Amino acid sequence: MEENVYEVKHVRHGCYEVLMKKDDKTIYLTNFRNKKAVEKFIKAHQKGKVTIDPETCIPTPDFK
Repeated sequence: MEENVYEVKHVRHGCYEVLMKKDDKTIYLTNFRNKKAVEKFIKAHQKGKVTIDPETCIPTPDFK
């Protein structure tokens, strides 16, 4: 079984998309305005401490 790998794309100024590669699939998770929020999100997501609304892609808790 392959481990989850996170990819961060700098889409444009002030916008970072967080993607997760899992078993030959790339899954869009969410986006953020700053890189520190991305880092906090990834650490929490790896520990299973994040829920993401499937319709809006907004994570809980907030990682501002």
